[in-house]
Amino acid sequence: MRSNVRITMNDMNRETLQHNRLPDLVLDKLMEWIMSGKLLMGAKLNTEELANQLGVSRMPIREALSNLEKKGLAESIPYAGTRLVTLTKADVRQIYIARTALEPVAGRYACEKITEEEIGSLHQIHENYKHIVGQDELDAIDVYLQNRLFHFSIYKASQLDRVCSMIESLWDNLSFFKLIYGQKLLDSKESRANMVAEHGSYLQALEKHDSELLYRLLEQNLKKRADHIPYNSDAYFHENR
Repeated sequence: MRSNVRITMNDMNRETLQHNRLPDLVLDKLMEWIMSGKLLMGAKLNTEELANQLGVSRMPIREALSNLEKKGLAESIPYAGTRLVTLTKADVRQIYIARTALEPVAGRYACEKITEEEIGSLHQIHENYKHIVGQDELDAIDVYLQNRLFHFSIYKASQLDRVCSMIESLWDNLSFFKLIYGQKLLDSKESRANMVAEHGSYLQALEKHDSELLYRLLEQNLKKRADHIPYNSDAYFHENR
C-alpha cells in the first residue's frame, strides 16, 4: 500500500481495469483486504480463485503476489503455493525496533528541511485525524490511513527516499494487526486525546525546526509501542493455517 497514492476501489469485481495498472490495482485490493481483516495471517492465496474474484487474468494476480512477497507479507511454499506470512509477537517487536532505528532519523532530517507549505499541509492532515478519532464509532482503516499519511508526510520532508522506502516496508509488514492495535490504542477518550497530543507535539517540534526534540519524541513513542504490544494470536491468524 503506497503512502503517496491510494486508489479506492469500492467494487472492482468483474470490472474492466486499465491494463497497465492491473498489478497495482490488484495489490491495492489485497492490501485493503489485509487491513480490513478479510485476509488474515497464514491465509492461502490461490491465483485462480483471486483472478475469478477480481475478474482479471492470472498474470496481474501473479505480479501482485510477487510484490506482496517483496513487501514481506507473503511467501511461496513449495507444493503449497503462496500464503500470507505469520508474525509472532517477537517478529512484531523486531519490526518496531527497526522502526525505532529509522523513523527518528527521518524525523530529524525532516525538521531541518521541511517547508512552511509542508507544515501547513501537515496541520490540515492533523485536523482531519482529530475529526476521525473524534467520531463515536471509529473506522479502524480510516484511523490507520490518516495516521500513516501524517507520519509519511513528515518523513517525506526528510528527502531520504531510501530510508522512507524502508520505513514504508516496515509499516506494510505490520498491516495484519494494525486494525486491532489501533482500536486498543484508541479505546477511550483519554487514549484518543493522547494520540492527538502526540501528533501535536511532532508538529510543534517541526515548527521550531527542533530536530533533536522530534528525534527524541519519535524514539520514546516507538520504544513504548515495542514494549506494550497488544498481541492476541487468535485475532490475527487464519483458522486453516
